[in-house]
Amino acid sequence: MPGVLRSLFALFLLLWVTLPAALGAENLSVCVFRAVDLSSSPENNQYREILTGQLNVELKGAGYRVLPPEVWDPIRERLGYGDLDLLAGEQALTVAEEARAQVALVGYYRVENRNVVLEIKCYDVQARAFVAGVLRTGRLSLSMYNLIAGAVQELLPQIRLIGQPPAFPQPAQAERITLLSPNEGAEILLAGAQPVGAIENGSLVLPPIPFPLGSAITVEKRLAGYHPSRESLLIREPVQAFKLRPLRRQARWATELNWTYGQVLGFGVAQRYYLKPDITFVAAEHYFYLQHNFAGGLPVYHHDLRALFGAYVFTGPDSVLRLSLSTGAGFILSYFSIPDQGAFTDFYLNLINVSLELNFPRFLVYVRPEGRYALGIGPNLLGRGWLNVANGPSPITLGVAWKW
Repeated sequence: MPGVLRSLFALFLLLWVTLPAALGAENLSVCVFRAVDLSSSPENNQYREILTGQLNVELKGAGYRVLPPEVWDPIRERLGYGDLDLLAGEQALTVAEEARAQVALVGYYRVENRNVVLEIKCYDVQARAFVAGVLRTGRLSLSMYNLIAGAVQELLPQIRLIGQPPAFPQPAQAERITLLSPNEGAEILLAGAQPVGAIENGSLVLPPIPFPLGSAITVEKRLAGYHPSRESLLIREPVQAFKLRPLRRQARWATELNWTYGQVLGFGVAQRYYLKPDITFVAAEHYFYLQHNFAGGLPVYHHDLRALFGAYVFTGPDSVLRLSLSTGAGFILSYFSIPDQGAFTDFYLNLINVSLELNFPRFLVYVRPEGRYALGIGPNLLGRGWLNVANGPSPITLGVAWKW
């Protein structure tokens, strides 16, 4: 008997918790307006009926009284509203109020570059207030149906009536946000995670997401062959356009010309290859210089050849001021203008170079103090030790590089 009592008590608790919600759902009449396709091409229009139909099925299954289009569509047409107009919320509330609905649901989706953004919003008609919304993103595939079902299931528990108008007015919201960019085809993501479209003909109008005025949004720009970049935008006006900064093109090569203090009568050329564009690199350098006292003596010729490996630290490819570290090895081949004097080779380690750069979209200018240590092996002129400029500072190289 105690077991039976416990079962009855559990059943009573279950009914006590679920019955009011079910009755509340049954007493609520809902206008489910047609989903709007905001894609730039009509080929994805099939998902419009799928999204609208899924909303109707799930709401009816949850016990809501869904008003058929025959009830609210004539009202919408008489007021001169299109399906797109209802996304603003105010027009949807007006139509739903005349249809004697208590809840209004609007939704849209946008497909760009095989990415989809889906949003569903719920309004309390009597309070004329926004109740809840769901925003989902994903890839356009068979999982599109799961994306729609997941969004609907997430929204259902949030549908409710506020009961009275809010005590404080809701903050004003953005109505139309336009992004302007010279990078045609660049994909735009919100907060680095939610694709919202791509730049076409120099601009992109963001989906009607209710951003409060005074709020900041972060947009990320991505385009093949360019470095991704983020910007923070402050929304001040209901209708606002933002001019985005151009993306930096990725560089795989850089050709250099340089001059080294301490090897004054000379010039150098170098070629970089970026293992990771604008981040890590290897370089081959050749610097030719001569020594001459200009007092009747004969010059000594030097060829300084080396290989370096380097990487940038602290800042990204779009920073104007950058710092890089490099290391490597090389040798200086020296020979005299006097015949039969032979040649000398000074091998050295380029233990550490610190390069400070001014970074521009297509070229860079740098200054690079260098730490070279001569090994003193084989027939050499410099012996073993640090290579300094006339017992002074280490060599300093100034250079300019064209990136391509």
